[in-house]
Amino acid sequence: MGTSSTTKASLAAAALLLLLSLAAAADMSIVSYGERSEEETRRMYAEWMARHGKAYNAIGEEEQRYQVFKDNLRYIDAHNAAAADAGVHSFRLGLNRFADLTNEEYRAAYLGVRTKPTRERKVSSRYNAGDSDALPDSVDWRAKGAVAEVKDQGSCGKHPSTPASPGFCRNIIFIHALHKNAKVVTIDSYEDVTPNSEKSLQKAVANQPISVAIEAGGRAFQLYSSGIFSGTCGTALDHGVTAVGYGSENGNDYWIVKNSWGKSWGESGYVRMERNIKASSGKCGIAVEPSYPVKKGENPPNPGPTPPSPTPPPTVCDSYYTCPESTTCCCIYEYGKYCFSWGCCPLEGATCCDDHYSCCPHEYPVCNVKQGTCLMAKDSPLSVKAQKRTLAKPHWAFFDNNAADGRKSSA
Repeated sequence: MGTSSTTKASLAAAALLLLLSLAAAADMSIVSYGERSEEETRRMYAEWMARHGKAYNAIGEEEQRYQVFKDNLRYIDAHNAAAADAGVHSFRLGLNRFADLTNEEYRAAYLGVRTKPTRERKVSSRYNAGDSDALPDSVDWRAKGAVAEVKDQGSCGKHPSTPASPGFCRNIIFIHALHKNAKVVTIDSYEDVTPNSEKSLQKAVANQPISVAIEAGGRAFQLYSSGIFSGTCGTALDHGVTAVGYGSENGNDYWIVKNSWGKSWGESGYVRMERNIKASSGKCGIAVEPSYPVKKGENPPNPGPTPPSPTPPPTVCDSYYTCPESTTCCCIYEYGKYCFSWGCCPLEGATCCDDHYSCCPHEYPVCNVKQGTCLMAKDSPLSVKAQKRTLAKPHWAFFDNNAADGRKSSA
């Protein structure tokens, strides 16, 4: 009897160990499935750096950024696996320009802070939605030539806000109806679409592009690549964009939203966002503060054709040396307070680095001579490659060249 009990206990223990082993093996297969090797990840990092022209400043910075890149890649792979295999998501993520930034760094560098508007808000009834409104199923103002090309705003600190909502990184709306026959357009005021009504926003977008604000701080929005964005977000509005259309795909309604982070982000600079969701504020608060410019009076008369610009004068370094136009004079050999030899930086308003050899653009004014890079700020991860100076020419060389070209020098 005791032997039988012992045998049963042994068999039960063996069975339990077998189950645990199988579970562990299954768990290992799940963990390893789809994971990338270190070699593959580093190759992808090198390709991404080359594609986006990345250069890092301090020793160890490239490795630090690699670890951030690697973590973002894991997040991207996990999201896209769920999107493709389980149909959990309607959008995909990718290694865009923000792939080496943590979410905190991305939000600090590219998103604004909501501030109290300086203008009085004027909610108009022009686009109030009614039950009898017959709106088109889809609208795309890009196809009508009413949307300017996607541009890169840079960081929020350098991007101007619209009068509608200072503090936001706002897109500037160009409405075809306002400048169809005029080169000079004046905006008289701004009006707000009825807030917290996607139907009213739809009616407005059916008539013209509309400036909107959204909460864009989520990690999924940071790394968005394509599809209809359905990620988690709230209504802490921190980014200005433009709704330029709407439509539906496979029964899913979406907004067409123009961003200002260049064409390498999202769908060539655009994002499609969920439309007609349960929350009245719309996806990421898109229906909270929509507005549009108002044109009441006549435009100023066209100034006519622009006369040809005069030939820019060369940049004078001192009484003896000159650099070409749109360049910066940088001293190459200095003794005491005097410069005995000048170089030309091929940038306007550049910073001359202390090595007397390189220079940096004014947008990246901090020289890192050791690494040969230029930083946006001392501790910024954003950098570009430093430029080299060329030798300045004596004044007589410019006079001779200008005479040969039939041009008169103003030096």
